[in-house]
Amino acid sequence: MSDFLLEIKNLSKLFHGLVAIDELNMKVKKGQIYGIIGPNGAGKTTLFNCITGLYTPEKGDIIWEGKKINGTAPYKIAELGILRTFQTIRLFSQMSVAENIMSGRHIKSNQRWYNGIIHTPSMQKDEKTNWLKVGELMEFFELSDYATTPAGDLSYGLQRRIEMARALAAEPKLLILDEPAAGLNENETIKLAQTIRDIRAKGVTILMIEHDMDMVMSLCEYITVINFGAKISEGEPAFVQDDPVVIEAYIGSDEDE
Repeated sequence: MSDFLLEIKNLSKLFHGLVAIDELNMKVKKGQIYGIIGPNGAGKTTLFNCITGLYTPEKGDIIWEGKKINGTAPYKIAELGILRTFQTIRLFSQMSVAENIMSGRHIKSNQRWYNGIIHTPSMQKDEKTNWLKVGELMEFFELSDYATTPAGDLSYGLQRRIEMARALAAEPKLLILDEPAAGLNENETIKLAQTIRDIRAKGVTILMIEHDMDMVMSLCEYITVINFGAKISEGEPAFVQDDPVVIEAYIGSDEDE
């Protein structure tokens, strides 16, 4: 059996003839914290949208646990164990913290819609299990004190934690984080990095886009660098941060001046 949970093979995505992802290849091992970096507009979020089924690539394959998942509906992708957060936080602002996290449990329920009307014993058991999971996640993310507070009333940093908790409520095998440190202060970023390590310790593989290079280099075990949709470098952090091609992509060369 392959050590790779996710494989991207010769992936290409176009928008009206413009190349957003260009023949991209990468492999994510089980249990890794894997980073995707690159300048703004490099195609990083487009890649995540292809993996999670929001976009269908024109070419190449997305292989999940040895099986091709190109064109699979987003809800089916989630059921396979691939969950994500977004650059822009997407919470139900009027719902409580607990209710927001509970909303992530729906794909783990085996109940039919009519079970909620009849309120069968199996429905009651399922609901109890789900609320216990929500309680565990609130404790893990230090959100218990805000359980009944509307999510929209809380700080940006707390909302980030709620979003991650909601994704983990679905018990993912792969958690995809799109700029999780965006908008956080230094202390919040340090705390987030430890939280991501703790999530990995639970057996969840992490794939993340992040612009905070200090965080990326200290947290990620392997990094792929994308520019104009194509991979320009990959490797362990020590190699990537000293790669002249990567440095040029970020700050330009003398010839550009």
